[in-house]
Amino acid sequence: MYAIEINLLRERTGPAKEELLRGGGSGASNIPLFIGGAVGVAAIGLVLLSSAVVTFQNQRLVTREQQLDDELARIAPQLTQLDKLKAEEQQVKTETQALTTIFNQIKPWSATLQDVSDRVPTNLQISKLEQSASAAPAPASPPPPQGGNPPPPAAPVTSELTITGKARSFDDINDFVLALKTSPFLSSDSTRLVQSQRSDAAPANAGDKLALVDYKITTAINGVPASDLLQELQQKGAAGLVARIDFLKQKGVIQK
Repeated sequence: MYAIEINLLRERTGPAKEELLRGGGSGASNIPLFIGGAVGVAAIGLVLLSSAVVTFQNQRLVTREQQLDDELARIAPQLTQLDKLKAEEQQVKTETQALTTIFNQIKPWSATLQDVSDRVPTNLQISKLEQSASAAPAPASPPPPQGGNPPPPAAPVTSELTITGKARSFDDINDFVLALKTSPFLSSDSTRLVQSQRSDAAPANAGDKLALVDYKITTAINGVPASDLLQELQQKGAAGLVARIDFLKQKGVIQK
């Protein structure tokens, strides 16, 4: 038997064959276009998805911000009241500290006199004791308060003492000055003998009685806090002040 093979492309000639060949090649050339279009559509989809996510997040943030604003508006009066209470508390602390400072600087006059009396030598007598007040020197340029702290208390007022009297000898006066310098109530640096002079005329019966020496001593109350002198104050009879200071220490107003 014979097999008949017919090749239309080979047999066909002219414009028909060329048109058929061109038609078969155009289908393959459209594949990159389809791929590019798919990529573009995917990119647009990603952009739209990202925009939707951002929009959702913004809405959540706006909602949260509104909630915080509402909460702040609700507690604003409480915050104002809290600031007011803090200011009042600071004022009370400042006043308490100022009163404590002044109170702690007080030394009972009776205790000071008793201490001076206990230091008088046997052959010496006190004719007069005068007290005068003067402000202690303040720092030249005190720094301004910072951080809302209260200003430092004013310079304390110191009590200056002038002691005059008579003694049998200059040695007795010197012993008295040295004894006053060791007093826990008086300032050692401020204690000094400013005048000592024996009387011009001796008594008629000089063998029985020597001429006395007039003296003048100046001193000042020191700045040691009363809370540091509790034992001395107790010994000099200032039990009331000692009890009050102990109470303030227990309450924490005065540091132990």
